[in-house]
Amino acid sequence: MIYCIGRNYAAHAKELGNEVPKGNPIVFFKPPAAQVLSGTKIKLPKFSVDVQYETELALKLGSRFEVAELAIANDLTARDKQREAQDSKSPWGLAKGFKQSCGLGNWVAADGQDLMALELRCLLNGKLVQKGFTKDMLFSPAVIISYLRENFPIEPGDIILTGSPQGVGKVAPGDKIEMELVGLSQASWVYE
Repeated sequence: MIYCIGRNYAAHAKELGNEVPKGNPIVFFKPPAAQVLSGTKIKLPKFSVDVQYETELALKLGSRFEVAELAIANDLTARDKQREAQDSKSPWGLAKGFKQSCGLGNWVAADGQDLMALELRCLLNGKLVQKGFTKDMLFSPAVIISYLRENFPIEPGDIILTGSPQGVGKVAPGDKIEMELVGLSQASWVYE
């Protein structure tokens, strides 16, 4: 399963006009089949006119529910469909779980990494458009994992997307996105 944490960076919540979560993390899901590896050409869904990139730290759980591996991720979002869902108080399934909506870079071992001291970057057509630091997360990986273990049937091998810093934006056919968990994991995609 792919568990995703919404609005985990206050500045990102604010840039979209959303309230900053208080209490518990906001959790949504992406189907495992939505994963797409770096270098794949991504077909933008026909049902949306506002598909946006979101650069995120991805965690893969080990056998004891520890963070075993890290990667850069793209939580591709049909923002117009998300707004419609929010307005009608409906789930975000179509907005977040469509085909090829979970881009993942190369996985690296988490051993020795300070998960609250990582930098994320995104370039759109060669221009830096998103930069953030995991120290700004509202809910740390430890808090997220504890909350998921208490409330959801998580399993070793599950993936957690930990939220996006501010700077998300629209992609269009022909655009190239390059993302990096600085010094650790990279990925790029071209959209069509």
